[in-house]
Amino acid sequence: MSSLRPTPERPGLWVSAPASTANWVRPAEPAQGEWWCRCGLHRTASGHLAVSRLVAEHGSHQAHCPTRREQPCQHCGKPTTHRSHGAQGWPAHPDCYSAWAERPTEQRRRAKAAKAITNRQRQRAQARRTRLALEAQGFDTDTAAALISGGLVPVDPDD
Repeated sequence: MSSLRPTPERPGLWVSAPASTANWVRPAEPAQGEWWCRCGLHRTASGHLAVSRLVAEHGSHQAHCPTRREQPCQHCGKPTTHRSHGAQGWPAHPDCYSAWAERPTEQRRRAKAAKAITNRQRQRAQARRTRLALEAQGFDTDTAAALISGGLVPVDPDD
């Protein structure tokens, strides 16, 4: 049961109330409540009245908590307090969430395209160095180009 209680690393609200006591004079154990906020605020209460006040205080604090201030939506830029992945995620409106969630896929696609461009530039630079080396060894431009590209050089019938 203690694993369900909030901690500074896992903020939230926890309430434990005994079963109905209509036929009992008093319950075996009083109601208990506890909450942690991501801003560091921590409250506990024991007893039905104190726990109901605790729940009300938690709700009113969440509306004014400094860690829940409005931030721009990462997709459309409009102010929002909605967090798509809890306290650690970037804020996004619920209707923008699907577009925001696809962002890593788009980033991977763009990174792959950038890597392909870098590889082509590297290949062209290597081909340029090879062509210059072949021409320095006495090969003519067409032969060097054919050797680099893997193309066939037309056979000269006079040879």
